[in-house]
Amino acid sequence: MKVFERFVNRLSLITVKISEVSLVFIMLIIVANVITRIRWKPVPGTVELVEMAGAIMLATAVAYTSYKKGHIMVSVLVEKFSIRVQGIIDAVISTLSLVFLILLTKEAYVFAGRMLSRSYVTGHLNIPLAPSIYLVGTGFLMVCLVIVLDILKAVIMAVKGEE
Repeated sequence: MKVFERFVNRLSLITVKISEVSLVFIMLIIVANVITRIRWKPVPGTVELVEMAGAIMLATAVAYTSYKKGHIMVSVLVEKFSIRVQGIIDAVISTLSLVFLILLTKEAYVFAGRMLSRSYVTGHLNIPLAPSIYLVGTGFLMVCLVIVLDILKAVIMAVKGEE
């Protein structure tokens, strides 16, 4: 369990680094666009670059956010139950989330494959779309690993009756 938790932690740290690089890139391209617009002409393809980097940033940050429990959880009602019941509820909800995210991951990879086979590129800079969509799918896959870890923790909590 500890080995799997360390593995998921390291992977989520890698994905958040990708997200951080995307955020810095977005900031730099927007600042460069504003500065060059004043004197010359704007940076070509700014909208395309920001859109692609934004999708990558969001998809790769979700795994780290999930690992750190940085998302919103409504647990007012669940906190009233015993630890074992909380574990069971967490396991059920996490399993449903995992099913949804597996479908989302699969469809992201299928969509990326479709974009690759059709050679779709951005309108202005002709950047292939498939690599960024594959990266989004990989970000969803990392979230799946985090949820599997959550399910394991919830099952242990339900069985042992302690956090």
